[in-house]
Amino acid sequence: MEYKRVHPVINIIKITRPKHILKAFISPLNTCKAIKYHLRRVSQLSFITFLSTLFGQNQYIDDAYRDFKRNSGLWEEIQKELSIYPGSYGLQMAQELPVLYILTRLMKPAIIVETGVSSGSSSAYILQALHDNQKGKLYSIDLPPENLPSGKKSGFVVPQYLSSRWELRIGDSKDLLLPLLNDIGPIDSFIHDSLHTYDHMMFEFRTVWDFMRSPSLFLSHDVGRNKAFFDFMNEKQISWKDYRVYYVLGGFQKV
Repeated sequence: MEYKRVHPVINIIKITRPKHILKAFISPLNTCKAIKYHLRRVSQLSFITFLSTLFGQNQYIDDAYRDFKRNSGLWEEIQKELSIYPGSYGLQMAQELPVLYILTRLMKPAIIVETGVSSGSSSAYILQALHDNQKGKLYSIDLPPENLPSGKKSGFVVPQYLSSRWELRIGDSKDLLLPLLNDIGPIDSFIHDSLHTYDHMMFEFRTVWDFMRSPSLFLSHDVGRNKAFFDFMNEKQISWKDYRVYYVLGGFQKV
């Protein structure tokens, strides 16, 4: 599977506009932070390679991509199910879905916690990887969004044969996340994709952190929405060189 490598400096050049130059003069500190962020935005393959190398699994990337292609029938079925949404809303995380499968396949985690389910596309990709690993369980929390298609429930695209490795709890993560973590104990991977407000993201990040093993994988969707992901890294003294962003998915390792 071939992916075009794009140098991060090219990303910066592409997004530079006159208004950005003006902002650089007005607020050089924020501009510096923005440049550092875009220097950490990488291709899909680079994102996977960086994180899998941290766990010593990068030599198996080609095998994981082959496994991904073998599951093309499921991916196509999920795309069909998502067509029920108007426009392309149901495909909003389509860029990152292969990453979730491949990283899960490489790391072979025992316990993953995910916040935010909606249609269940991300859950399905993770669960298929756990199924292929023949180990692991996914625990998900979802406060069903108002735009779920009529008659559909959270996780409606997840096929029945994957349900044995999945526990879905319905409600607000502010009410359910800590009780869940107390129930299941240490976890190997965390994925935030629920409410993307600063306060809510910081709540989830801080709540889950002490339950994460060392090492474990920390992922968050929409990291560019606000400063929560980066403020949390500063709080935990994680250097800017130790994370990567693919599209809008940020990730680093808890050591």
